[in-house]
Formats: sequence, structure tokens, C-alpha cells
Amino acid sequence: MTTKKRRAGEDAAKLRRLYIDCRYGQLHLTTAYPSSGGFDEASPLVFLHDENGSGADFNECAALLGCHRSVYAPDLPGSGASDAPPGRATASGLADAIGDLIDQLRLREVDVFGCGRGAQVAFELAAARPQDVRRLIVAGRQPVAATSKPLLQLGVDSARVLEAPADSIAAAIREFLDGD
Repeated sequence: MTTKKRRAGEDAAKLRRLYIDCRYGQLHLTTAYPSSGGFDEASPLVFLHDENGSGADFNECAALLGCHRSVYAPDLPGSGASDAPPGRATASGLADAIGDLIDQLRLREVDVFGCGRGAQVAFELAAARPQDVRRLIVAGRQPVAATSKPLLQLGVDSARVLEAPADSIAAAIREFLDGD
């Protein structure tokens, strides 16, 4: 996601990196937290990248959204700095690894943004763990699976969504997630 020069006084959260354990080994993720440390915040947001991507694809958007909620952008297993599963992981297997992330971080309920293949993982996660997923945001073609979760589709071309200015994407996400 590209960004225009930030206006004076516009907040951006500091990005941090960490590793957590999941069923495939270590899962690398980038995080952003509100200055309050994440207490008294909105639902955390998990970004799930497309094939051949990484959590870093969302750095600019995460920094903007991390001022008001905790943001987690993992490298899916086998991508970026995360350990690879034995063989090719299915969307269901990747969703299980994200479920491990939710459990390890003791998150109660999350909003999920899936881009491309990450959208498939997001739908799998919502189907397997409906109690953990509040809302879904997708970029790219929607999987065949239906969901009862509130859904925002940012576009059918995930590459174009990633090329859009981060501040406009963050604004659309914030409006959807903060609405009732």
C-alpha cells in the first residue's frame, strides 16, 4: 500500500516485530499498538497477505490503524520469516496457524483483513472459529464459502488494493470496523 506524505500531526503507531509459536514452528509477525499499550481499544485487526507476500505488505496501513487498535500482520507459514509447514499448506491449515496466533496472544475477538490467498484463509478462519472472528475485510476474489460475518470487499483485484494509498485504505477499514 503506497502512502502520500503524512500531514503534520497525523498519528502513526510504531511497528514492532515478534515471533510466536504455531503448529508449523515459529510465526513471524509485525505489530502496531495504540500508545495506551492496547488497553481499552477496539477489536484487534489481523492482516493476512496474498501468495508470495508477507505481513510487511501492510506496514503503512498497520501504522495508521495501530493508533486505535492492536494490529497483527503475520507472515503466513512458509512466507517471509515464518517457518514453513511440511509440504504445501492448505487455506485451512494456514487458518489453523492463525488460530494458534489468536490463542498464543490470548485475543478474544479479532477483525480480519485477507488479501488474495489471505482472503481464503480469513474465510476458513471465520468458518472454523466463528467465536474468534468479528468482521471480515477482503481484497481479491471472494472464496466460494459464504459467511454470516459482516463483510467489506475492498476490490476484486488484490494487487490494485495493495497499490492504493494506505491512508485511503485505512480510512475505509476504520469506517467499516467502527460502524455498528
